[in-house]
Amino acid sequence: MTPDTTLQLCAPTLALESAYQACEAEYNAHGEVFLGAAAANDWPAYVAQCAEEAQGIVRDPARVAQTMFLLARVPTRPSAPEPTTLLGMAKLRHTLTPTLEDIGGHIGYSIRPGERGKGYGDLILALTLERARALGLSHVLLTCDSDNIRSARVIVRNGGVLTSEGYSPLRGARVSRYWIAL
Repeated sequence: MTPDTTLQLCAPTLALESAYQACEAEYNAHGEVFLGAAAANDWPAYVAQCAEEAQGIVRDPARVAQTMFLLARVPTRPSAPEPTTLLGMAKLRHTLTPTLEDIGGHIGYSIRPGERGKGYGDLILALTLERARALGLSHVLLTCDSDNIRSARVIVRNGGVLTSEGYSPLRGARVSRYWIAL
């Protein structure tokens, strides 16, 4: 980060489309997906869906109300040399379903491949936990693949307590489940 930029947790907006496209391209180059087909196919519709879901309007019965956050490095002045860059995302699900209790939890997060290992995972989770408190949640569930040591460390550093571990038929892998008291 330079003196000309700041980090912000923000909702997806129309103005962030080019930053989103650059981030999605980097994920894809690493064989990963950032926000997925809905965002890639129609960014304006995706932004509208995120705004609705954050307000509790959920049109797909397989989904729950959730708030999507993007961690962005944003110029602090118009003449800053670098554009807005998305560093990662976090989803704060307002409630759990049996599927989310197995895999997914209240919070899911991801950091852009080229920005991993720089502390952004800790930051985005800490900021999202603040938003969970503001939403009125008293505790949140986070899950990760049991072999994802980096994610497990981020969760534990943010207060996560491992409560169960087991094979998830939905994920096809061993999954660790952590609760964080707010």
